[in-house]
Amino acid sequence: MVRLERVSKRFGEHLAVDQVSFELAQGSFLTILGPSGSGKTTVLRMIAGFIAPDAGSIAIRGQPVTDQPPYARAIGMVFQKLALFPHLSAFENVAYPLRRRGWPRSEIAERVEGYLALVRLAGLGQRPIQALSGGQQQRVAIARALVFEPDLLLLDEPLAALDRKLREDMQLEFRRIQQELGVTTINVTHDQREALVMSDRVIVMDHGRIRQDAAPAAAYGAPADRFVAGFIGVTNFLPATLVALEADGQAFVRLGGQVFKARGAGLGLPPGAPVTVAIRAERLRFDLPAQPDQPAFDALVQEVIFEGDRLVYRLQVPGLAEAAGDTGQVGPSVLAFDYARDRQAPRQPGAQVRLAWRREDMMIFPPDA
Repeated sequence: MVRLERVSKRFGEHLAVDQVSFELAQGSFLTILGPSGSGKTTVLRMIAGFIAPDAGSIAIRGQPVTDQPPYARAIGMVFQKLALFPHLSAFENVAYPLRRRGWPRSEIAERVEGYLALVRLAGLGQRPIQALSGGQQQRVAIARALVFEPDLLLLDEPLAALDRKLREDMQLEFRRIQQELGVTTINVTHDQREALVMSDRVIVMDHGRIRQDAAPAAAYGAPADRFVAGFIGVTNFLPATLVALEADGQAFVRLGGQVFKARGAGLGLPPGAPVTVAIRAERLRFDLPAQPDQPAFDALVQEVIFEGDRLVYRLQVPGLAEAAGDTGQVGPSVLAFDYARDRQAPRQPGAQVRLAWRREDMMIFPPDA
């Protein structure tokens, strides 16, 4: 449905998008994820036709569209600020694209009512936009973008302005509608959860380049580099030394005076090189049974934060002081998530714990990756 080949865009001296290429199959839901300034919104606006690329090509349904204006592309779009007409009712907002395209009046009413029902706004078509809640306005914007059956639906951070509960509800709503209609969708966001919940594929961008293109589970569980590991999820990074690299991509590293085996695919570094060990916060445990090859260190609880479904612990690990270059032997701070609060009382600040994790949960990256 969509193909980008080596697309680039420069604004003055700033290279916003640097040779981005990807293909998207019909019916897929792709999220382009990245921090502010990563180039993700520029990519979306080039697909929409609002910005012309300086180099490369864009095709939709196999047809080049690089030189086509936005109105010539069969694209529906939902913006962060929605861009609904405040003087029109919900019905008239949804009907607008059909009237612009010259649909017969006799067909418009039935079609608009059908799409209002799809987004669960049946019976609310005559409501003024200002009389609708934020979530209802989001649904009107979705119906308006879909009512003329576009080839492609583009979402430009449409949930960013909503409160957390409503945003999470609308993430599921977007996914339901997309799957029900089978419309090819590209979403742009900086929200990690949104990308993982809504998408078939996630592209992670930074400084105009694609850092990883993968299914959500792969992007989270097997990040391509340190940037992706740090941007998706909460990850602890610990300095270590590469001892040996095996042919299957496994590596031995020295961490806190001990040697452990971990995932290190694509390192390409010689023994003795500095590396970074990455461990997700939810993989750190206080109650793992001792194993000979399992990393385990004494730690001191510094802070405990209650977040409803979990406790967040900040801990100091003196045994990792040497690896971190800490001459004072205080050790680096790490974050650990505890979702098992009902099984034991929370540890209090000042408590000593034995912090452990499975060696297969360690990922190894070059220190500057």
